Amino acid sequence: MEHSFVPRAGVCVYVREDICSRRLGSLEGSDLSILWLRVDSDDHPRVYVCLYRSHSGNAETDRLIDHVQMATDSLLQQVPSAEIVILGDFNAHHAEWLGSRLTDHAGRSVYDFALAYGLTQLVTSPTRIPDVEDHTPSLLDLLLTSHPDGYQVSVDAPLGSSDHCLIRSVVPLTLPSRLRSAGCRRVWHYRSADWDGMRSFFASYPWGRVCFLPDDPSAVADSVTDVVLQGMELFIPSSVVPIGGRSQPWFGRSCKTALRSKQECYQAWAAASVTRDVNTSTLKKKYNFASRSFKRVIAKAKSEHIGRIGEKLVRLPSGTRAFWSLAKAVQGNFCKPSLPSLHREDDSLAHDAKEKADLLGSLFASNSTVDDGGNTPPTIPRCECSMPDVRFSQRSVRRALLSLDIHKSSGPDGIPPIVLRTCAPELAPVLTRLFRYSYSLGVVPKSWKTAFVHPIPKKGDRSDPSNYRPIAITPLFSKIMESVVNCHLMRYLEDHQLISDRQYGFRRGRSAGDLLVYLTHRWALAVESKGEALAVSLDIAKAFDRVWHKALLSKLPSYGLPEKLCNWITSFLADRSIKVVVDGACSDYKPINAGVPQGCVLSPTLFLLHINDMLQAGSIHCYADDSTGDALYTGRANISRENVTEYRNKLVSEVESLLDKVSDWGRLNLVQFNPQKTQVCAFTAKKNPFVSTAKHKYFYRLSQRIFVTATTLGRRIGNCSFF
Repeated sequence: MEHSFVPRAGVCVYVREDICSRRLGSLEGSDLSILWLRVDSDDHPRVYVCLYRSHSGNAETDRLIDHVQMATDSLLQQVPSAEIVILGDFNAHHAEWLGSRLTDHAGRSVYDFALAYGLTQLVTSPTRIPDVEDHTPSLLDLLLTSHPDGYQVSVDAPLGSSDHCLIRSVVPLTLPSRLRSAGCRRVWHYRSADWDGMRSFFASYPWGRVCFLPDDPSAVADSVTDVVLQGMELFIPSSVVPIGGRSQPWFGRSCKTALRSKQECYQAWAAASVTRDVNTSTLKKKYNFASRSFKRVIAKAKSEHIGRIGEKLVRLPSGTRAFWSLAKAVQGNFCKPSLPSLHREDDSLAHDAKEKADLLGSLFASNSTVDDGGNTPPTIPRCECSMPDVRFSQRSVRRALLSLDIHKSSGPDGIPPIVLRTCAPELAPVLTRLFRYSYSLGVVPKSWKTAFVHPIPKKGDRSDPSNYRPIAITPLFSKIMESVVNCHLMRYLEDHQLISDRQYGFRRGRSAGDLLVYLTHRWALAVESKGEALAVSLDIAKAFDRVWHKALLSKLPSYGLPEKLCNWITSFLADRSIKVVVDGACSDYKPINAGVPQGCVLSPTLFLLHINDMLQAGSIHCYADDSTGDALYTGRANISRENVTEYRNKLVSEVESLLDKVSDWGRLNLVQFNPQKTQVCAFTAKKNPFVSTAKHKYFYRLSQRIFVTATTLGRRIGNCSFF
């Protein structure tokens, strides 16, 4: 909403989200009720001039008209093809032009202005019907345009208690292709589904003859997907609804009937007021009664709608996904955009959903694109154990199907989890055969490599595209196979203790709280024993998005993974693409050559294998990519200041050595650390501050920031002297 308000006057404009518009503030006066707005379309730009002229003297009228004239000249010099649309309450009278009883100074000024710029006045009916008997209807609200073709203008009943009518103008607006609506979406009605019929259909379908004849896993996967979608078409009712929801979900049939009655009464009263053939007082009373009835119906409909929402919220368990989904929908009136306007690099804004999706798609794709420059991937020592090949049994696949969350969304293939979970016994044999076929050939179906990416906001300015995390939504068939593979892989890695014991992320029985307690205990013991500790926190920039595939794949055989699994993971990471979805609008497909998709089942385990050898650098602990390296010493009572200085220099040397090793690891693996999140902290209870004279470039840069520890840690240690 844009507005230009002055005391006791003003104008405001509401613009729909999917229309690209911008305000032309340089053409507006500081003390005038006027607003300029440009709307771009395929054929020509339109510039709307919204104004209000109060019942002022001739001097104020001349000042307003002169300002509009100079601003119009300036605009047409810059944009000669622009259509000028001037609308608002002019409070002007002209006998010949507007059908008034007399012609005043404002009427002559506006008429001369319209002739000078070739503007056509499109409102033909009176826009103010007075209540006083001897007052005549007046045409005070005008719409002037330089391109009158295609306009449809009508005069409707006033809104609320206003004595001015509502002017409705409809004009064809051809939006650019990038701004067109995202269309509609299909909604499946699962409560009315014939689940028994669907299970019988899947159980009796000739899967082998129809789906497994080709020698290409991609074609087999697509055929299985088509059969499942065919079963949904046959046994689940559906409907098509517009994307974005309704802005007035409470406006039902009773509201439409009351509105129609109000409009009919108003039209009869307005016609009688112009012709004066009948007594208008009776028609005025009918209109007043219809108007009050309409207000009561609207108020009742809103109240009942709010009551129904309240009943739903009461029935839903507090804190559940369904509860907060409905609560957010109510807060956004069921049609609020999920993301604000986003800033581009050239300081322009991406307003509509398609523009936001394209902007985020380009950003996410660039973050997941790595140019290795022909570098050789690093090698690590090979372990002494070997992992057996993954075996896909119907029991494990059925267990994975039954564990699906039916409240999760479907993937790019459109198959929802409720269908796979409900028909798990019938689909488990088919999917088991598909997974075995894909694994034996080491080929992941192409359709599984395309992910719909949903941007999730992080901390910071939500209008900054870099403050969003890409969460990939992949086909459920891929997730089920990944879950079976990941189960075997993690069991092997944990049983043979191949993952560093200092890694706390994505591991069963470990959490960030465990790591915090352990490090707090280490540092507190050092301080309580008259010693000190030095800690450095590191954060990998775009950790999941910029995993170098060659480096990761070169490490897999060293952990004893079988050749078939390595080939399958290689195919899983190759030739991937993303498509960002924002409010139903999709970006173009963007290819990527790096990263492990955030949202895939297998991605956390692959990331742990990628970063695992970094933990061999020294005393460094991790929760996923958030790493903390430390060094400490235990002292004694009455330790001399010289010994303290010696110990401190030793701590600095240990941290410098750790940073050197981590830096070398990052260089070999094409990993960059985020300097904004790299922090250092010294923990001490001594009175003299911990000051380092180290000149090491890494340590000097890291020591410019402070590592903010937990409040409980600060209370336990006591005095903390920071760099």
